[in-house]
Amino acid sequence: YLGSDVMIIQSTRVYIDECFCRKQIEIDKGKIIGIYDYGQFDCVDYGDCMVIPGLVDVHMHGYMGCDANHASVDFVHSWMKGLLDDGVTSCLCTTSTCEHETILKGMENIYKASLMPYVGSHILGIYSEGPFIAEPFQGAQSLSLMQVPTKAIIDDYIKASGGLLKYVMMAPEKIKDYSLIDYCKQKGIVVSIGHTGATFEQCSKAIAHGANSFTHTFNGMKGLHHREAGVVGAAMYYAWCYAELIGDGIHVCKETMNILGRLKGKNHLILVTDAISLKGYPVGDYGDYKVCEDGVCRLPNGVLAGSCNRLNKILQYAIEQAQMDVVTCVNACTINPCQMLGIAKKGLISMGFDADIVVLDDDFEPKTVFINGKLV
Repeated sequence: YLGSDVMIIQSTRVYIDECFCRKQIEIDKGKIIGIYDYGQFDCVDYGDCMVIPGLVDVHMHGYMGCDANHASVDFVHSWMKGLLDDGVTSCLCTTSTCEHETILKGMENIYKASLMPYVGSHILGIYSEGPFIAEPFQGAQSLSLMQVPTKAIIDDYIKASGGLLKYVMMAPEKIKDYSLIDYCKQKGIVVSIGHTGATFEQCSKAIAHGANSFTHTFNGMKGLHHREAGVVGAAMYYAWCYAELIGDGIHVCKETMNILGRLKGKNHLILVTDAISLKGYPVGDYGDYKVCEDGVCRLPNGVLAGSCNRLNKILQYAIEQAQMDVVTCVNACTINPCQMLGIAKKGLISMGFDADIVVLDDDFEPKTVFINGKLV
């Protein structure tokens, strides 16, 4: 330690410039202010542990019995603290299809929680994954509560969230006026395509107006057909669009994960957990949902209903089991989600960036987490 706010850490495996190398990192006032050769200064030494940017999960619904729809301020703070166990230093709190007033109240409480001091993951914003869904691709979400997307609803979300709404999913076939996507873009909101049976042409129209991502690619969407490319075809065809991937090997098999990783490359894949309120619970039945031994959550009829995934373990699975390119995998849960959301100075170990850093052992378990340069 060099002072109350200044410190230097080192490892033989620091992820800088898309490779692991022997480096030291100097941190001051929450920022990375120096990068040096290994061993140059006395410092905190993490040996052969991986030192990477803090993980960023932009699609996660809940934890330990509660979710973003029903969030209280206290729950949000507990949730953000719990994410540190996974090495997640930034996130989007994700709402899903529910009663309109319930969603608004949840967004309001997330916003209030973000304004208070707390120890835990940064709340980068709110992701609305519903109610703009389409049958028969609703998954575990309620068709009786689905809505046609309108400017009025978006404005309600913006107001309730205090401007924290950053990411909205829409089924293109439900959009009556594609200028709504232009409106979201003007407000700094990224529009994602998901829970949809849209045609390739409908997806193309949405992308032409500014839609720039696909929600949990392959899950809850029309697949690729050799005479109609569908939603999956659009996700693959439009190379500049981001594609979320629940990379646990259950929602999407490891071979398909690998294919998508190669198509999207190191800059446009985003690994997500899609973790729901049962995250942290043991295997068992919990009313309308059950936690299965494979770590996913299902409805009684077997339909996938999200997961209990941890992003650090998804990163491990993508690298070790799906045998995806390491740079693609690390970028997919660090810099790529930040770039998609237009958030600067996060997601890299680089000069001037926020000192959000996680130290992982060989089993991808966090040993140490820094947020804004503070050991948390």
